[in-house]
Amino acid sequence: MSEAISPVQYWEPSATLAPYVTGFHSYHAALPPGLTLQDVFLPSWASIRVVLHENSTWSLRMGPRTFDPMPQIAFIGPTNCAGYLSTQGGTLVGVGLKPLGWARLFGGDVSRHANRVVPLAQLDSGAEQLREALEADDASDQAFGRWLEARLYRRPAADPRIAQLFAILEQGQETRIDVIADMLGTSPRSLATMTRYNFGFTPKLLLRRTRFVRALSALLAEPEQGAVVLEEAGYYDRSHFLRDSHLFLGCSVRDFNRRRGPLNQIALRVREKVLGRPV
Repeated sequence: MSEAISPVQYWEPSATLAPYVTGFHSYHAALPPGLTLQDVFLPSWASIRVVLHENSTWSLRMGPRTFDPMPQIAFIGPTNCAGYLSTQGGTLVGVGLKPLGWARLFGGDVSRHANRVVPLAQLDSGAEQLREALEADDASDQAFGRWLEARLYRRPAADPRIAQLFAILEQGQETRIDVIADMLGTSPRSLATMTRYNFGFTPKLLLRRTRFVRALSALLAEPEQGAVVLEEAGYYDRSHFLRDSHLFLGCSVRDFNRRRGPLNQIALRVREKVLGRPV
C-alpha cells in the first residue's frame, strides 16, 4: 500500500465481476498510539474483508455477538443488524458479495453465516494467497479482482432467479411476497426456502431491511426531509420507522447518529459517487 492512504476508497468491479460483487472498498484509520476509533457498518450483503499488516486489529459487534479480533482474512455473512467496529488503527480492504456472487463463488446455505464472521480459509483454502496479493499490490481492487475471477468457474451456474430477485429488491417497487413469487415462477413457500439459502433471510425480512436501509441513507443525507423520505419509503409514520430502527440498528436513529464515526460518514458519500448508491 502507498504511504498516503485516503480514509475511504471505493472501486467499481470489472464487467466480468459486476453480476457477482457490489464493489471493492478500503477503510483506513490513522490514529495516534493509544487511541481507538469506533464506527459502524450498516446491514448489508455478505463480504470478504482483509486486515492488512499483522499489527493491525479490528473488532466487530453484531447484535449479541462480538468478534474480537476479527480474523485477519474474514468472511462476513449477510447481516440484518448494524455492525459496530473498533480499531486502534490500520487498513481494512474488502469486497461486497451479491447473493449471486455467494452462490457462484462459494455456494451452500448462506443463512448459516448470517450475522457471523468466520475465517475465509474455512470457505477457501486460497485465503492466504489473497492476503499476500493485497499486501504486495497498491491496487487492492485489481488484486481482489484477479483472485475472484480465478474462482468464478469452479462451480456450476447458479439459479438465475437469484439475480432476478436481487434486481427486484434493488428496484424496491414490489413489496408483496406473493407477487414476487409469481414474478419468479415459484410459490411463496419455495421463495422463502430460496431466499434463506442464497440471501440469508426470509423474503419478508429482506424486503423490510431493504426499505429501512434505503430510508435511513436518504434520511442521513437530507435530515430536514424526514417526513417526505419516510413516506416515499412506505412507512406509515415515524413510530413505524423507529421500530425498524431498533430492529436493524439496535437503537434509535438519534443514538445511531451519535455512534457514527468518520469512516461511515465518508463511506456513504464516496460510495454514492463511485458506485451510484450510498448503500
